[in-house]
Amino acid sequence: MAVNGFEVFDGDGHVLENDDEIASYFEGDFANLQRFKTFGVWPSLDGWARGFIMSSNDGEARRYTHTDAKVWGEMLDIIGANGTVLYPTAGLAAGLISDPRWAVATIVAYNNWLEDRYTSKDERLFGAGIVPVQDPEAAAKEIERCATERVRFPAMMLPSQTYLGKTYGDEFYWPIFEAAEKHNMPLAIHGGPSRGMGFDHFKEFVKVHTLEHPFPLMIQLTDIVFSGVWDAFPKLKIAFLEGGATWVPFMMDRMDYEYDSVFGAESRKKLKKRPSDYLREGENFWVAMELGEANLKYTIDAIGPDRILYASDYPHEPTEEDLTHELPDFLASSEFSDEIKRKLVHDNMISFYNMN
Repeated sequence: MAVNGFEVFDGDGHVLENDDEIASYFEGDFANLQRFKTFGVWPSLDGWARGFIMSSNDGEARRYTHTDAKVWGEMLDIIGANGTVLYPTAGLAAGLISDPRWAVATIVAYNNWLEDRYTSKDERLFGAGIVPVQDPEAAAKEIERCATERVRFPAMMLPSQTYLGKTYGDEFYWPIFEAAEKHNMPLAIHGGPSRGMGFDHFKEFVKVHTLEHPFPLMIQLTDIVFSGVWDAFPKLKIAFLEGGATWVPFMMDRMDYEYDSVFGAESRKKLKKRPSDYLREGENFWVAMELGEANLKYTIDAIGPDRILYASDYPHEPTEEDLTHELPDFLASSEFSDEIKRKLVHDNMISFYNMN
């Protein structure tokens, strides 16, 4: 399968969870519990009625309101992609589960469900397991399980926000990074929830949605870089998903500015490289682009074309019409060379997810 002569692999698609199904995959003390169906398995992302916001009744092109392996197989045919790595939707709120035992049990159940209902059904479907960051030791075990026992789990997702009051530079999370590096398991930080980001006062969701994906990525990246995570774990690959890619040059300049300032004295002693070099060099930093980003060329100038990922994000915002026009139009454009386009829509995903 090819689009305009280019092989395509989707680096970030999504499932729409089925709570009744997931409930049947809980294990141990959490198996077969009676459940009030008025409450969902997952906490709310942030209080916005996203299901109704995302489902339009104004004649917009058809979109799915549920997914399963068959539906996603059809989606791949629509996109023209050879495969996809599937991330959660409601499960983007996994970091907001307050009880660590419940968080581990829920996330393991989700990963069980994702394997049974998707990745084991179609060899084109790959899963990004969720990491139960509330319990780093249990998280390390789940990373090992996904790396060694589950079918087609080439990456693990870190929620972009947690209730824990600490971000991913904190050594609390380092058992997770140690396990990921040991098992050659890429990690992906995926935006989603907006609560507590400083714009809870907004009354229009479009304002929230503009900011809720890139802001937490910037926060997590800043903490990861200045805390020396990639010095401690030099083989650790982390992707920053669904915030676009054009914020990257800004953050490179901003972190370097602070590193060189009077406030960066301790960082200059501690870090092995300038902040921007962690993004520019090696294979630590990866980022997903949006096809409509007019300034993508500046990100390519800043970090090169080898670690920028294509993401369909289906079935979230894009409609079928979007997918059948935007990708072919991008590949038909003369803005980038064929070599760069091959990397952006196929080769980089194969490299990041260790599929070669």
